[in-house]
This record gives sequence, C-alpha cells and structure tokens, in this order.
Amino acid sequence: MSGKSGRILVVDDDDAGRYLKAHILRKHGYRVIEAATGAEAIERCCSDSPDLVLLDAMLPDIHGFEVGQRIKERDPGIVVLQTSAAITSPQDRAVALDGGADSFLIEPIEPGELVATAQALLRMRGAEQELRRLNDGLELQVAERTRELTEANRRLELEIAERRKTEEMLWHAQKLEVVGQLTGGIAHDFNNLLAVIVGSVEMIRAAFDAGEELPRAKIMRLLNASEAATGRATKLTQQLLAFARRSTFTLDIVALDEVLVASEPFLRRALGETITLGLDFAPNLWFSRIDASQFEAAILNLVVNARDAMPHGGRVDIATENITISEERACRSLDLTAGDYVLVTVIDTGIGMDPDVAARAFEPFFTTKEVGKGTGLGLSQVYGFIKQSGGHIEIDSAPSVGTTFRLYLPRCEDTRNIKDTEHQSVGASPTGDETVLVVEDNAEVLELAVAAISELGYKVLTAADGPSALDILRANISVDLLFSDVVMPGGMNGFELVSKAKDLRADLKVLMTSGYANVYRPGSNRPDVPLLLKPYRYGDLAHSIRMALDEN
Repeated sequence: MSGKSGRILVVDDDDAGRYLKAHILRKHGYRVIEAATGAEAIERCCSDSPDLVLLDAMLPDIHGFEVGQRIKERDPGIVVLQTSAAITSPQDRAVALDGGADSFLIEPIEPGELVATAQALLRMRGAEQELRRLNDGLELQVAERTRELTEANRRLELEIAERRKTEEMLWHAQKLEVVGQLTGGIAHDFNNLLAVIVGSVEMIRAAFDAGEELPRAKIMRLLNASEAATGRATKLTQQLLAFARRSTFTLDIVALDEVLVASEPFLRRALGETITLGLDFAPNLWFSRIDASQFEAAILNLVVNARDAMPHGGRVDIATENITISEERACRSLDLTAGDYVLVTVIDTGIGMDPDVAARAFEPFFTTKEVGKGTGLGLSQVYGFIKQSGGHIEIDSAPSVGTTFRLYLPRCEDTRNIKDTEHQSVGASPTGDETVLVVEDNAEVLELAVAAISELGYKVLTAADGPSALDILRANISVDLLFSDVVMPGGMNGFELVSKAKDLRADLKVLMTSGYANVYRPGSNRPDVPLLLKPYRYGDLAHSIRMALDEN
C-alpha cells in the first residue's frame, strides 16, 4: 500500500516537528491527518481510521506508549510507528515494541528513512490485509465445499439405502424362486415315491377286500417296491437336510485316504468300464473329524456326476493333500478361515460347464440332465455336507475341458478314538427280555414301535408325553430303558424328560428318537444320550436298543 492509497495520522505536540513530518509524507503522496495530544490521536483513529499512526512518545496528556497500546487494542490492523527524541535506549524501544508498536525511529529522522519506513510498514499492512482476504475467501470456499460434500454424502447415503432396499428385494425374490424350485422338485419326487407305496398297498388291500389270496411272490414284489420307494424317500430327505445344513452327523476322527481306499471298489463300479479312476494320496495325511458315511456319499455324488459328464469314457482323478490357509488368503475368501485343512480334489475330463451353469451347480433341483436322469440334489447335498462340516468347496470348470471340485475339510489334531473305516456286517437283529418305556405322542408311530419292540422280545410300557412317563418312573415298576421322542407336547421335550428321569433313576438307560435333524446330537453336550433318527428300520431299532441297554 503506497502513494495516495495510504492515510497517515501524525501525532506530535510540537507544532514544528508535526508540520515537518506531515510535509514530508504529503510530498510523497500520502494523505495526512494530524493530532497534537494522545486523546486527540485516539479520537482521530476512531473517526478517520488511518492506515498508519506516526506517534511521538512524549505527549502532554497520555504517554505515547499507552496511546499506541489503546490504538492496537481498538484496531490491531492499524500500523503504529513510534518516534522519540528523548527516549532512545534499547530498553525503551523494547518497551514500545512490546506495547504494540510495529517499529521505532529515533528523532531527528531523515526524510528518506521516514518515507522508506512508512512504505515498508504500509506494504506489510497491505500484505496482511491481502492474506486476511485470501484466508476469508478460503474459509468461504472450504465452507461451500464442505456443504457440497455434505450434500453429496447425503445423496450417497440415500442411494446406498435405496440400493440396499433393492438388493434385499432381489434377494427375497431369489429366495422365493429357490423355494419354489425346491418345493416343485420335492413335490415331484415325493409324489412319484408315494404313488409306488400307495399303489402297492391298495393292490394288497383290494385283494383282501375281495377275499382273494395273492401269490406270495406278488406280495413280495409289492412290498419290495414299497420298501425301495421308502428308502429313496428317506435318502431324498437326507439330501434336503444336508443341503439345508440340518442333517445330524455321526462325527468320527478318520483318515480320508483310508475312507477313499475302502470306497474304491464301489466307486469303480459306479464309473463303469469306460472310465479310469486314479487315486493319489499325500503321505502323512492329516486326520479330519467328519461323518465318514456322509463323506462317502459326497464323493460318490461327485463321481456319478463326473461319469454322466463323460458318456464316451474318460478319467476321474481323486487326490488328497495337506494344506494351510494363510490369513492373507483367508481375507480374499468369504468362506475360508485361516488354518489347516485336508484338501480333496476330484477332477474329471468331461464336457465341463460354462460359468453360468457352474454358478448354479449347488442349487437344489438344478440339473442339466434329462428328465428322470437326476434329482438335482446331488451337488447341493455335497455343498451342505461340506459347509456343515466346517469346510469349503470350490468348483472350477470350462466347456470341453472338464471339471475340478476342491473340498476343504478342517484338520483334526486330536487323534484319539480314530475310527476304523472298514465296513462291518450288521448281522441278525439282536433281541432281549428287558422292559422298555416308549414315550411317543403320535399314535401311529407309537403303535408301530410297540409292535416292533415286542416282537424283539422286550416288555413294553407306553406314555404319550413326558409327565405321564415320569408318573410311571415314580411308581414301583421295573424299567430298563427309556425310549423317547424328542419333540413332544405338554411343555417337556425328550431331553428334559431324560434329565428328570435320571434324577429319579440314575442307572436308567436312555435312547432318543426324532424326525427332526437339528436336535441335540450325541457327542456335543450330552454324549450319554444316543439318538435314532426317524424313519428307522426294524434292524436299526433292534441294534440301537441293544446298544443302549448294553452300554456301560
């Protein structure tokens, strides 16, 4: 700031000195106003707002240092140039500068020095004002940008909320589609199975109603057909439960290579003569805690799918290896956690799948096979088994190249109680003469259980619910085994009944049964309570009762 743009207030009680300073400054183009006292100087600062005050230290009413302080307190932007002929020591100048003066000149002042100092101070003031203006502008820009960002963030949040709502609607629609597909597939398969069962029973009943005597061979064919349909219905239910991750597992610590070796003859028969089976097992394979029979079924499903993908022959390779998933790799996967796994790889040289088909391969009842060639539940059963076992499954496939399935099953470091994977023959149904208390709320199931258990030689007592069973146990009646359903009316389930029954008779043997798969499982929290899943066969019932009674 220089020339006519600067207004300077000259304060001095000496008229000659004040005139000389004002004259020099006017000569160089400054607008000059004058004051003879401290009070007048303060008043002129309020009325005229000068850019610079040329302030003499020795004034008749108020000391110049105090005048400078008051001016600075009122308006820090006014530049104060303190002058004095009497106060010249460094300490005095320091006091003046500490009081707020921007600079200090000792009189007499050379005209050139006065003008140069005034110019420098006014330039400094102009720079400060410009910086302040820029800062104010920057603050306005920041405030405006902040407002824009706030508004953009608000719109983004609205878009995210709308997208989340849309995704939820889409996910809901997809779930409805899967449920509809699942329901249609179940209805189709179960209706076929029920048609066999109902048709066989009606033929036998019609013959009895007409007084006809059917040949034994025909009766056996009808019974065998009904039994086969019942077995397929049971398997279908197990597949559905495995897909829903609700199946009940019998967990054992096994070596997967031993399970595969034991299953090799059956797998080769399933593949046929035109397909080669190769097995490659890593040495010192880790153990896994899984349901061995479910694992066998999963491998069989994959092998059968591979066979159907190679109508003209080919090769299936099953390999195992130990693998450790790092934290870095686990972070890249939605389903794998870091840790040790046993990896089972099943590779075929079949026709393969395109990405769209591979993406839907694990959906229930989704199949590319012809009608009647498959239920579409095989791979979904494999998926459910792997997930329920705490593992992960991956699929890698391409048309005309083949398909690779990778099954990751968690390592079990506790190698105690390792299961022998050799299959044992069931043998004849065991019998007994002990007393069994059957607790079942379904009349038809109760009647069938009583008939089967009585035929095995046992004495049978019955109860329709938990409280009724406890009344029998409180009475002086001999009971060796409590055989109870899990889900029952009356406010007491089967496991609550077991606890109360054990309080009454600590040595009472128990066996539970249920048509639900997500009930208490032996080996979890109640290893003393064995569970027999419905529907159970006559031989399974006989063996389960005998094992429960003979348990130490």
